[in-house]
Amino acid sequence: MAMVSREDFSCAAATNESAYRRVTVPVLKIEAGPGPAVALMAGVHGDEWEGQAAILDLWHHLPGILQRGTVYLLPAVNAEASLAGTRLSPSDGGNLNRAFLGAPACGYTESVAAALEARLLPRIQALVDVHSGGASLRYLPSSVITRYGDDPYDARLPALARAFGLAHCVFFRGGEAGSMPAAASRHGVLRQSAEIGGGRETSGGLVESCRDGLLGCLGELGLLPGSPPPRNPEIRLYDLDAPAATLRAREPGVFVPGVELGQSVAARQRIGRLIEPARPDTPARALVSPQAGTVVCLRAIARSGDGDCLVQIAPALPLDSLSSRY
Repeated sequence: MAMVSREDFSCAAATNESAYRRVTVPVLKIEAGPGPAVALMAGVHGDEWEGQAAILDLWHHLPGILQRGTVYLLPAVNAEASLAGTRLSPSDGGNLNRAFLGAPACGYTESVAAALEARLLPRIQALVDVHSGGASLRYLPSSVITRYGDDPYDARLPALARAFGLAHCVFFRGGEAGSMPAAASRHGVLRQSAEIGGGRETSGGLVESCRDGLLGCLGELGLLPGSPPPRNPEIRLYDLDAPAATLRAREPGVFVPGVELGQSVAARQRIGRLIEPARPDTPARALVSPQAGTVVCLRAIARSGDGDCLVQIAPALPLDSLSSRY
């Protein structure tokens, strides 16, 4: 029988209107005997709902089925942003996925990151951190594999990506030392991520896919009863590390996409336009694909500003090629 305990922590989130405000981050610990320790996490950005809903489902379901090991569930790791429905922390405007900067921590967001790095990452061997496009983007539901620094290649990564069960996986190198995956890398923690949905909405199907993917990872790591669930043998890997993968607006306008998520496009193919309805004499600006590949991300907010990400188009890679890229 699994042992269940709460290990919530709280961080100061002072504002001009509340000098001593604190926000509690909920953490459920489930222990089922010897085995790996794994953290399942969502809500690093508060407006990314699919993972938060999926881990909340597991909060109530997982204690009854965990066979071995220890699992930490953090459905809303940036609780302040989740409560506000915002990407960034309202009290200090911080981005938790760039706040793992070490002591001294300044403000609520860095305090949450410091607590995670001190109290969670040293305890675990694996982390599955679920994201989505949030308010501004929509992603092709994909598992995510990243590399930071001089990480040695871990042969379990393709197996975890297949165990997540989604048909798509993206790979990129992270350059931000303050990100959650970079912090996990510093502690030698195996990490898998995902980008599922977005657009300031969610659906039962996406939440279910995310929940099943998290269970698939726990099964692959040997924490659930029976044999690991069947892996998805047809997974397709896309290279978001390619320099031309992201197309950004060069001027303000309303983005009218001409492609859909998952669509294959050719280099220089027309993929949409920027228009300005309030200035009808302004010509539409045609947008063309920076390279051949698959549309893995689209902007969800039509009104766009200079520098906004409009689309990400990534070429395909063989999944087994990850070893050479590490």
